[in-house]
Formats: sequence, C-alpha cells, structure tokens
Amino acid sequence: MARGPKRVLIILAAAAVLALVGWRVYLVAKPSPKSALAAPNGSRGPTPVAVEVAQVTRATLRDAIQLTASLDSPSRVEVAAKVSGRLERILVQVGQSVQRGQLLAELEDEEYRQALEQARAEEAVASANLEAAKIGVQAAERELERVRALQDKQIASDAELDSSRTKLAQAQVQVSVAGSQLKQKQVAVEAAQLRLSQTRLVASWNPDGRLRVVGERLAEPGALLQAGTPVLSLLELDPLEARLRVAETVYPRLRPGLAARVSAAVFPGRRFAGTLSAVAPFLDRSTGQADAWVQIRNADGALKPGMAVQVELEFGRRENVPAVPAAALVSRGEVQGVFEVEVEASTVRFVPVRTGAAEGGLVEILEPELKGPIVTLGQHLLMDGSAVILPR
Repeated sequence: MARGPKRVLIILAAAAVLALVGWRVYLVAKPSPKSALAAPNGSRGPTPVAVEVAQVTRATLRDAIQLTASLDSPSRVEVAAKVSGRLERILVQVGQSVQRGQLLAELEDEEYRQALEQARAEEAVASANLEAAKIGVQAAERELERVRALQDKQIASDAELDSSRTKLAQAQVQVSVAGSQLKQKQVAVEAAQLRLSQTRLVASWNPDGRLRVVGERLAEPGALLQAGTPVLSLLELDPLEARLRVAETVYPRLRPGLAARVSAAVFPGRRFAGTLSAVAPFLDRSTGQADAWVQIRNADGALKPGMAVQVELEFGRRENVPAVPAAALVSRGEVQGVFEVEVEASTVRFVPVRTGAAEGGLVEILEPELKGPIVTLGQHLLMDGSAVILPR
C-alpha cells in the first residue's frame, strides 16, 4: 500500500524535470528579436528604413506670419434722439449707404412747433417793452431839459430838478431791464428752434469721405422715445479693422505701417491690402499675448464686419537662403532638427537646426550648414545612426 503513493511522487518529479528541460530547450532554440530583425545579408541590426530625400536648395522666402482674426468696423455710431417724442418715420433701410447731413428719421414735432411760436410771441412782447422803455427815457430827458430851462429863469426849484433827474435814471433802468428780458426771450427762441430741429435725426460726422451704412434699426415708427434712445446704428466699412492676438516672440517685430495681406474663405483667391495701424503697449499677463490692429482697405464693401479672415504680416524678404522642405523637420524631445543622409554608409544623422523664414512649403535653415540630402519621408521612424534605403 505504501508503494502506490511513493510511485506517484516519483512520476510527478520526473514529469517536472522533463518540463524544465523542455522549456530550456525552447528558450535556446527560440530566435531573438534582434535576429528576427537581422539584415538580409545575415548581419545583425535594425531593418533599414525606406525613405525619400531632397537636396538643400537656395530660395527667396518672405519672412511672414499668418494669424486668424475677425473683422470689425473701426467706427460704430448710434444715431439717438436728442429730445423725447414719438418716432414718426425712418427714411433709410438697413444696409443703405448714407451721406453726411442726410435726413435719417423724424419725430413728431407739433409740440415743439407750438413751443417755438410761444417763445417767439414772448420775444415780441419783450421787444415792445424795450421800445416803450426807450420812449420813457426820451420823455424823461425832455422833461429834465425843460426843468433846467425853467430853473435858469428861476422858475423851477432845485427839488423839481432833482425829481426830473431821478425819473430819467429810473427810465434808463427800465431800458436795461427790458433789454435783458428781450435777450432772455431771444435765447428761449433759439432753444425752441434747436429742440424743433432735433426732431429731425441727421447723419453727422467729420467729412472724411469714408463709406458708412445703416447697420441696424434700433427703434420702429410709433415708438415713444426718450432723449438718448438710439434709433439707428451706422457702420464704417472702409477701412475695416482686424484685431490680432500676437505671441511674445513676435511682439518685438511689430511696428505700425507694416504691410499686411488679408484673405477670407468666402472670397477664394482674392487678397485685400492692409496695414498694421496700432500695437498695444503691453502684453496680457495671463496669456503672454498682445493686441495689434490691422486696417484693411474695402473700397467696394465686399468685406463685412464679423467675417473670419487670415492676416499675413510680412516682415521682409530673405534672398538666396538655404532651405529645406518643411516636411523634413522633426522633433526629438524638445529639439527640432532634420535627418541628414550619409550617402556612402546609407545611414542618417540627426542634426539640430535653427529655422528662419517659411513660405510655400520651404523653411530657411539659419544654422548649421547642411550638405547632404535631407530625409523628407520616413523620418519619423528614424533615430540618429539609423540605416536607410535610398530611392534609386
């Protein structure tokens, strides 16, 4: 009975030994990853990568950047009622061009006409009072002369002479008072005339010749308006303005007067001329960016506020500079560079580069000087020293 369990243990131990030996044999016989990637000629090493290459060329590149922005009007004016009243009619439509001095809308003006008539009537009364006061002065002057003549004949007393002088002085004061009252009524007439004229809303701005159109109707006929209530908005469409957000690295290169080219997706193939008009004197602390404004000529009014545009700022041109295709640039860690081909060895080396202007798929290489072909396709699979298969 004891032999049975002992025999089972011996069998299990033998099986375990056989399994261990088999596993060791498998590991020895199994091909390593390196041998699986061995070159066809039997040498050990990574499989060469098939690549496309391009030569370093000399090119003329524009030093420019492209930024996205939306258009806005540099001048938005709200035409508002200066007096209260009911809006009688609006004489222009949204989108209509307007000229300086053009009548845009009218308020009901009957109340203001009546106020003007009353002010004019009060002015007439004051004018008549002044004339009456002047006549009183003339009468007092004649009376004083008569009393003086009688006193010379010792007929009139000194008291009568003093009384005549007092009456003349009083008459002169009445003339002064009546004159002031007349001026007051004349001012009231002018104010009434002004209020009446302000029932007519007229386009008024500096005569600069710029195009303005009606942007919005902010009130409708029949509405009761208070002084200051906006009725219409007027927009300037030529030029328009694009507000840019530029990075700190670009900010030092900005200067007013810099040429800009503007394109809009709704007008494919068309370019609009612009000029950098202003640069903010500070950078936003939270974003590290600064504002800049580009004015864009829009003589035919094709561009509209709110449109998205691409703005290209040109800093200058780089003549006959070494350039490589932009597709050749890769990053290894935080370093940007290219893979330069060692033709005889069919290998590549990673060369860190400092770039300059970029245009049309080409990038200027400021340093170092590159001599060999540059990998333009397949470089993302490469490391420094990788073997490559060059195109025939």
